[in-house]
Amino acid sequence: MVQHILVAHDLSQEADIALRRGAQLAHQMSAHLSLVHVLAQAQDETQARAALQKRLQANALGDLPCWIRQGSAVEEVLTQARGLEAALLVLGQHHRQSPRGFAGTTLERILLGSDTPLLLVIRNNAQPYTRALAALDFSGSADRALHMARRLLPDGAELHALHIHETTELHATSDDELALQRSLFEQLLEDNRQHWPVRTVQMNHSLVAGERGRRLEEAVAQRQPQLLAMGASRRAQMSSALLGSLTREVLQQPPCDILVAP
Repeated sequence: MVQHILVAHDLSQEADIALRRGAQLAHQMSAHLSLVHVLAQAQDETQARAALQKRLQANALGDLPCWIRQGSAVEEVLTQARGLEAALLVLGQHHRQSPRGFAGTTLERILLGSDTPLLLVIRNNAQPYTRALAALDFSGSADRALHMARRLLPDGAELHALHIHETTELHATSDDELALQRSLFEQLLEDNRQHWPVRTVQMNHSLVAGERGRRLEEAVAQRQPQLLAMGASRRAQMSSALLGSLTREVLQQPPCDILVAP
């Protein structure tokens, strides 16, 4: 169960959109909802608290616990998420005007340091999700993303699990190779189903072969998900930790709300 949701709010319109989504999910799942704001340099705490309270009241959330922190935005948000044992961290899109896109943003640094699944809210629509797509490989992070996506869906919603067997244009995939990948993928899903509570979320799946980015883009265009769930593999042993390349590519221009599980 998702017991605690934390929304990181920076007083932007994008953060308001994230707040409304966080409130919808908390209501749907009977979870606790909290908000954290990290003061910018020279920002007055009293003024910040008043501005946050105005935003909360506008969204009928006047009694929401609000934590004001000072210091590094990344460190303070991660510390608050760990301290509250949050099951989900919710943020709005912050890098829309960044000349470097996703690279170097607060979102990227939070993802690289977080052990908590993160929901990046793009759509200004707080209605419950009805369609979700989970991009699966055989990693633990992708598996965790699938589980969290299922928790965020109400009864009657559709969750499609997609596995992309990556190949190049110069390498044709044999029928035997595809059959093996399909067998492994279906076994993975069956193993997961055994641990899921009985619910009426509609679960289906497909396997495609080809270049990962292109195939995922095609699946998103075809299925029009409101939520895309992905894992975020990290190579912390390198001098600069890296997110998985496909996840990074999607986060450059998110097509919908993105759920990322480390």
